Amino acid sequence: MLARLVFIISFIFVTTATAGTFDYKKQDWTWESTFDSIVVVTGHSAGESKKFIMPNNKKGVPNPNGEDPYKDFFQERGEQPEVIVPPKSSLGTGFFINDIHIVTNYHVVKGMDTFTIYTWSFPFAVKEVVLIGYDETVDIAVLEVKEHVQHSKLDWATENPLMGDDVYALGHGLNLIWSFTKGILSYDYRPNPLDSFVHYYQTDAVINPGNSGGVLLNEQGEIIGVNTLLISPTKFYVGYGYSIPWKLAKRVVEQIIQVGHHTKPSIGIQMGIIDDRELYEKLNLRGIESYLEIKEVVHESAAFHFGLQAGDIIISMDNTTIKVVPDVIEILWLKMPGDSVDFLVLRDMEYVSLSVILGRVEEVVEEEIILEELTEEEMYDEEPLLEPIEEETSKKW
Repeated sequence: MLARLVFIISFIFVTTATAGTFDYKKQDWTWESTFDSIVVVTGHSAGESKKFIMPNNKKGVPNPNGEDPYKDFFQERGEQPEVIVPPKSSLGTGFFINDIHIVTNYHVVKGMDTFTIYTWSFPFAVKEVVLIGYDETVDIAVLEVKEHVQHSKLDWATENPLMGDDVYALGHGLNLIWSFTKGILSYDYRPNPLDSFVHYYQTDAVINPGNSGGVLLNEQGEIIGVNTLLISPTKFYVGYGYSIPWKLAKRVVEQIIQVGHHTKPSIGIQMGIIDDRELYEKLNLRGIESYLEIKEVVHESAAFHFGLQAGDIIISMDNTTIKVVPDVIEILWLKMPGDSVDFLVLRDMEYVSLSVILGRVEEVVEEEIILEELTEEEMYDEEPLLEPIEEETSKKW
């Protein structure tokens, strides 16, 4: 892997030098500033060794690897074996949004100790780069460059793209740096099964490993998404790429730059499209085209305290018509805990207006597992570590 990375980096030097010698301005090149805003992001973590307590039987539960033949050997000497954690490297894409800040995916920089970037027009490695914050669920991270490097920057879009619009992906897929591909916005809502606050745009623009953290652009060269996922049975492009919508990405990035982390608001409801055909026909007769129903209200949540009820059909929020789940989520993307949202709901076929002060999503703090502190009980806990994720027909927010 190290040899491969050295080759990639060497190739980057050659490519950036070539880009700098060709006079694109004479060609009236539309995408010059776009390329000059994109960077190669590489990360590295050093190897280390940690003390590790060897697992053993617990309450008659057999060790799947059999009785540890080395346990007595280490216990007699008062020693613990060491686990060697090998060094890791990563390579992905990022882009400048101002003079010093680069946006990328969190999974590109996760677990890395140091970072190096390479730009389009600067023929040297930039090593004074630090991670200033991230949101793991959304998969956004922000890097800050501590040295002066001349470059361009990208602007966020101001309008959502529509299905069928032409879009462009720019990144370093399959280590083919600064690869520019074109496609369409195939679909404007693909949910994240782990977090209903997050959903994606789907595109058929070519996205491969290495494109992570790169941009999805509209015809004006504005950021409409941050490329993050590839849906494929082969782990390579087959036509289905996912991109974090610009409104969500921008929200996360701005909060990280301002305060170092991202905070989400919460209503405290579970939503889904109505499943009563008779009710559907009654709504149609009244000319109502909103079918999103509150299935459940979380006890002691914002919705609970401010009067939303199970069975309410959400007509609008802040005077914006609501028809489907993403309509609600995308309004929340513009809100913070403590903000007020004006709801118009249909309850027992009567309109009800009320205001809800949003709560806060309590983030689960990821605890670092220190190997030398693991006990036999922790190693052989009877409870499963992972549970299968069952697809839900409704979304909770």
